[in-house]
Amino acid sequence: MKTHWVQQAAQLEKAATNFVMVSVVSIQGSTPREIGARMLITKDAIFNTIGGGHLEWKAMAYARQCLENRQPINEIKEYPLGATLGQCCGGKVSLLFESVFQADFSLAIFGAGHVGKAIIHCLGQIPCKVYWIDSRANEFPQECPENIIKIHSDYPVDEIKDLPSNSYYLVLTHNHQLDLDLSEAILKHNDFAYLGVIGSKTKSARFKHKLRDKGFSSEAIARMECPMGEPEIVSKQPGEIAVSTLSQLLKYRQKQTPTKQEKRSKEVLYENSN
Repeated sequence: MKTHWVQQAAQLEKAATNFVMVSVVSIQGSTPREIGARMLITKDAIFNTIGGGHLEWKAMAYARQCLENRQPINEIKEYPLGATLGQCCGGKVSLLFESVFQADFSLAIFGAGHVGKAIIHCLGQIPCKVYWIDSRANEFPQECPENIIKIHSDYPVDEIKDLPSNSYYLVLTHNHQLDLDLSEAILKHNDFAYLGVIGSKTKSARFKHKLRDKGFSSEAIARMECPMGEPEIVSKQPGEIAVSTLSQLLKYRQKQTPTKQEKRSKEVLYENSN
């Protein structure tokens, strides 16, 4: 059964995939699809249809150009089917193009204490989607930046399976055992870009010892940054911990995000090998 466009859009958003939604908003004469038909276009896939043929090809080409340039669009374009596109219908179709660009990366923060609040305070101007998770609903402030999603969960470990792929994780709850449970679950899930855990060197040694006892390899444990943050910055002040942590996280992000030149070099290598 074909997936409804609303469900498909939700799946693309969960996967942090940019897309353009193309909707038929008006028709004149004979046309391949009715008003309300929709198609979702990503850089390498399409979902549903607005009728096929040259009309759909032109819509796909324009949408992918906007995706490539990361150009936000919300506009209507008219397409005469006969004279311009050579389709036998002979009518005219108006298409609405709406781009949906996801945040540059997803960040999950477990813990709404002083350090968690300090980190959230810094994130309003960073292009990321933040899932802020805590079992204590009263710890969340009333006002937050628009990119913050507050999640009250009785058992925060359960939220990991529903978070986007390749997310960045910060673990800084009020409970050491919960920090360990979260760290273990994130390492076991093995679908993350960065894992930072708050704590002292003593806490770090204890966590690593317990993870080894549970069968985690040295390579897996080494992916956990505990204590999190820049090692040169030693502080107990929430604001300084927040800046130190985000500095380290963004350095990881920089290393994992290829530049335009690196992307083009890979494309040239691929083209030359074919």
